[in-house]
Amino acid sequence: MTDSPIVLVKPVLPALDKLGAALHEVLRSGVLTNDGSRVHAFEALLSARLGIADLAVCGSGTTAIQLACGALGLSGEVIVPAAAFPAVAQGVRRGSCTPVAVDAERTFLTLDPDAVAAAITPRTEGIVAVQTFGCPADVDALAAIARSAGIPLIFDAATCWGITYRDRPLLAYGDVSTLSLHAMKLTHSVEGGAVMSTVHPIADKVRRLRNFGIGAEGALPAGTNARMSELHAAVGAVVLGEADAEIVRRIQVREWYMDALRHTEWLRPVPFRPGAWPNVAAMAVRLRPDAPVDAPTLCDELKRDGVHARAYFTGRYRPRPIGTAGPTPVADELGKRIVCLPFWGGLTESDVMRVVDAIDRIGGGRCHESHALSLEYPG
Repeated sequence: MTDSPIVLVKPVLPALDKLGAALHEVLRSGVLTNDGSRVHAFEALLSARLGIADLAVCGSGTTAIQLACGALGLSGEVIVPAAAFPAVAQGVRRGSCTPVAVDAERTFLTLDPDAVAAAITPRTEGIVAVQTFGCPADVDALAAIARSAGIPLIFDAATCWGITYRDRPLLAYGDVSTLSLHAMKLTHSVEGGAVMSTVHPIADKVRRLRNFGIGAEGALPAGTNARMSELHAAVGAVVLGEADAEIVRRIQVREWYMDALRHTEWLRPVPFRPGAWPNVAAMAVRLRPDAPVDAPTLCDELKRDGVHARAYFTGRYRPRPIGTAGPTPVADELGKRIVCLPFWGGLTESDVMRVVDAIDRIGGGRCHESHALSLEYPG
């Protein structure tokens, strides 16, 4: 095969001279870590862009969940989605809590409020809901459940940079929200994360916990080393300047996909909740129950064509073992049906057509205009 592989995502990389200048300044300063000035400057940049003053960065999106649990003083059971990247349950566990998984709802793949309500017990101390692939969960229903139970609602909004919901940043919802700044995300610091709140004064608690919990009265047991280095913060500040352009590019890539997939009858893009915009986190598709292949097989077959896709809800990405509050039939089915296709701003229309052509070949050419699914792109 002569064509280069089409990877799932490529990091947003500014011009090397910009990155080089930023890193040179860090090295020239002689300060590489320990909550230096560039970390605090990066926090200020993120806060200004989001309009969320109470924000602290940390070493990863996983430690962001851990630190959120620690800053809120949680220690008991925390409800998490059964269909989610393993970092969610792992972050809760590292935060000295016990994750309890509940089912997802079928349409938007987010936490099912009815399953959450049924899972609440006297041992439940919090809810960690995921804005799955950048799509908002049912924020109103989940917030009402959390208020009724007297427990905090944390949103893992790892992929939600640049997405708004009801004219607010998606990261502004919940008692606390966490962000991933990993290189695969739309804006990143190579490795990193952030914790923020519009409700609780949490940033200073997170800053203490990320630095071993050190304070005047001694080190807190929930402390850890989750600091962001000055080098990572410097990269993050430069990459942040590319975010708006990357969003525009991803909107175009999604439009190419939506058009190209319009007549592929055995799969369709996962819908985005009305009121949210733009859908720039991932290109997730759902396979019909009668599809010629399941999600893991589609990923394997695409890889043979040089296309990298991922089935996040099954196989090695499914956290095991994890306790559940009951059956999780929807989450179990999503493992067989949900695939993320390559999605990043540098993809060309030709790249997208190559992905879709490969899908059609795998499906045996089962594309019939008369039976095409209606695909709507929210705008």
